[in-house]
Amino acid sequence: MFILKKNVKWSPDGCRLEVVEAGSYQDGELPDRFLVIAGELGVIDTVEGGEKKPDADQQPEQPEQPEQPEQPEQPEQPEQPEQPAPQKSKK
Repeated sequence: MFILKKNVKWSPDGCRLEVVEAGSYQDGELPDRFLVIAGELGVIDTVEGGEKKPDADQQPEQPEQPEQPEQPEQPEQPEQPEQPAPQKSKK
């Protein structure tokens, strides 16, 4: 069984545009290509034995990581022009 989380517009043949309504569908009700596309979009879940499982194409959700504060950029130091060697004075 599959649960489609939102309406999806898709073209099964490249000519017609169809809308697949959000809801639950039994195995075999949705074309295989649609299941692949819906999995890539992250809008479908697989339900087996009453348990909701992510579709095989989806990665399980990772817990959110706290945002790291941005480090201020260090201004670039201009290159110092090469200094000529000090000249010895002639006396």
